[in-house]
Amino acid sequence: MKKPFNLFTRIMEFCVIVTFLGLVAVVLLQVYARLFLPRSPHWTEEASRFLFAYTVSFAAGLAVKEKAYVNVDVFTNLLPEMLKQWLEVLLDLLVAAFMAFVFYYSLKNLGIGRMRTSPSLTIPMHYIFASMSVMSGSIVLYSLAEVIRDTRALLKGGN
Repeated sequence: MKKPFNLFTRIMEFCVIVTFLGLVAVVLLQVYARLFLPRSPHWTEEASRFLFAYTVSFAAGLAVKEKAYVNVDVFTNLLPEMLKQWLEVLLDLLVAAFMAFVFYYSLKNLGIGRMRTSPSLTIPMHYIFASMSVMSGSIVLYSLAEVIRDTRALLKGGN
C-alpha cells in the first residue's frame, strides 16, 4: 500500500513542478510581449489563471501531508499532549469529511463545464473545473493517511 501512495505523491509533486513552470513561462511571455511586441497574446492571462489553479490544486494535498498549512495553536498548547494528539486526529477526520463533501459536488460540477469552453483558450471548462476535484480528492487521501498514521502511533504509544 505504501508504494502506490508514494508513487501518487511523486506524481503530484511532478504535476506541481510542471504547472508552476508553465505558469512562470506564460507570465514571462506575457511580460515580454507587453514590453517588446506590438501586441501581446490574448490567451496568456487565462492560461496563467488556469495554471495557477492547478498548481494550488496539486500542492494542497501535499501541504496536508507535510503539515505545511497555517496552524493556530494557542488553544492546543494549553492541552495535555495526549489530548492534543487526539484532537489532531479529529481535525484531520473533519477536514477529510468536508473535502469528501466538496469532492462529491465538484464531480457534479464537471457536468456544467462540459457545456462551456474558455473564451481565449477555447478548451472545455470541465478540464479547468477538474482542478477542484484534484484538490479535494488529494486532501481527502492525505488527511485519511494522516488519521491512520496518527491513530496507529497513538494506539501503539498506549493510553
